[in-house]
Parts: sequence; C-alpha cells; structure tokens
Amino acid sequence: MAAFLTASSYVGFVAEATRGTTPATGMVFWVPVVSPQVTPTQMFLHDEGLRGSPALIYNEVAGVRHDAYDHKSYLYADTFPVYIKALLGGVDTVTATTASYAHNIPLLNAPTTGSQPVSYSVCDFDGANWFTLPGAQASDLTLTFGAEVAAEAAMKWITNPYVSATAAPAPFTSLSYSSEQMIPSWNTVVTIGATPLSYVASGEVKIDRKTLPIFTMGTKEAYQNFAGPIDVTGKFVCVVNSNADPFSTGSGWALTQSPQSLNIQLTDPADLHTAINDSIALQMTNVQFSLSKRTRGKEYTELEVEFTAEANTTDAATGFAPIRANIINGVSTPF
Repeated sequence: MAAFLTASSYVGFVAEATRGTTPATGMVFWVPVVSPQVTPTQMFLHDEGLRGSPALIYNEVAGVRHDAYDHKSYLYADTFPVYIKALLGGVDTVTATTASYAHNIPLLNAPTTGSQPVSYSVCDFDGANWFTLPGAQASDLTLTFGAEVAAEAAMKWITNPYVSATAAPAPFTSLSYSSEQMIPSWNTVVTIGATPLSYVASGEVKIDRKTLPIFTMGTKEAYQNFAGPIDVTGKFVCVVNSNADPFSTGSGWALTQSPQSLNIQLTDPADLHTAINDSIALQMTNVQFSLSKRTRGKEYTELEVEFTAEANTTDAATGFAPIRANIINGVSTPF
C-alpha cells in the first residue's frame, strides 16, 4: 500500500450545544492549520504486586482517558475569533461599519454556570483517517508576532476520547475555505497608554485557561474538561533607540508598580473584501511590566521585557477581566 499524504490534512471546528456531543449540523469553521497533533492520553495502572521474582510490572490495566489536540495556525480574521470565543467565552457583540463587522468578545463571568466557555467538536483528517474529538475545551493560546515573520497562534485543547472513521462524519462532510489571507506581523501596532511604539521587534501573548479533565467514578472518560481562571502574560523584544527608554531607565515601568494600558492590533494591510482592513486587537487595560533586561547579542542593543495583564473592570463585561478582544472581519453573525 502507498503512504498517505500529509498535505491532504485539514481540520474543522463546530460549537457544541450539548457539551461533549458533536452536533449533526452546525456552522463548521475550516481553519488552515500547521503541525496538527492528536494525542490520545490513555492511562494504564501498573500491577507491581510482589511475586517472588526480580521483576517490577506484571500487568497493566486501563485507567482513565482524555485526549489532547495541539496545532498552530496563521492568523485569519474570520476564524481566529473561534479561538478567542473558546478561551474567553463571553457574548460576541457585533456592530457593522461599512460592510465590515466588529466583534467584541469579553471574558464570560457567569458564576451560576461555572463561567465555562463554549466547547467544540474538532474533526482532524490526517490524510488517512478522520478523528472527531468531542468536548474540546480550549486550554491555552500563545500568539507570536515579529517584524520579519507571519503572526502565528499555537493552540491546545483538552478533549474527550476521539472517534475515528474512514469517511468524513457529519457535520464535517463539506470542506470549504474562505479567501481570507493570513495577517503578516510587520503591520502590527503596539500601543502603550496612548503612544504607539515603533521600536518593538517581536512579541508574544499567552492566554492560559489552565484547562484540565475532571474524573469521577463510574466511567473512565472525564466528567468534564474544565476551564480554570484566565491568566494572561507576554513579552516584547524592543530595539533600544533612546537612553531614556520607559521600561528600564529611571523609574521605568518594569522597575516600579506602574500599570499601563496595552493594545496590540494586527491588521491585514491588503484586505480582500472590505473597504476597512480586517484586524485582530487584544485590549489589556492594566498591564504590569517586569523583568526587563538589555541584550547585546546583535550589532545593536535590544531590550527584553515581560508583562502580566491584571484583572480590571474596563476589560470585563461584568466583574473583572484581564483582556478582551476586538476583531474586524467580514462575518456578520456572532461567534
């Protein structure tokens, strides 16, 4: 038999109405991905009972199981909101501006329901088989960007055990991709306070939900894939273009308790379908910088600085939140 072609791979996401149940129909988001990985996490319990021999393990019995799905993708304005909705979970408020649609997605704060974001079913075709992973709860997102590279998102999901098939299952039977192009990093604007910084060379933002499976008696599958409290951190690499940079000299932002507002906006410079460029913006109203250091490994001096987004009421729909997302694309319906 011939080997199967990796280039034939594709992946789709559909929101679940009932957590852990793949809907028969629904809006499937087909996302071009890089390096997808389905990882079944079957635990085995070791029988190490002594039997009069110099051996350790005599048997292995199946224990609990959950699966994981990891992938990277470039940033597409019409599918990136799936990641944000899966991590933050808040109601997507949509407003229209001359044929573009602005999506404002905050953190869900609903104590009576555990503040759990929507779950998804993921279908991954690896060129040979289709793997459907229900109950997928977003675990973390790491967004990286730099002047000389494409913006990239690395996502991890915690899921229920997959179901494999030799034909595309419903609702993943009609493969369809949009014409949206990926967003390059060079057109990114980093704004601290009201000042755009022109000397940021690269950056990273990590949104972590600390998702984990909860196991209870009676079944080896998880009772729930549970999203914990959100943690938002990041870092920048900057060119040192002044002897009075605001991070590390004098009473710099990274040397004192001095929270600043931070907005990172990645914009498609040559949008295909609207008069207003599609964009992805992450709003963090209270950010504390820390651990700044000068580096001289290149011909010019650079500065590396880390930050933590603090919970505040401005970024929250209710209560407190460290971040919210504002995304402009051609999708008129809420995510």
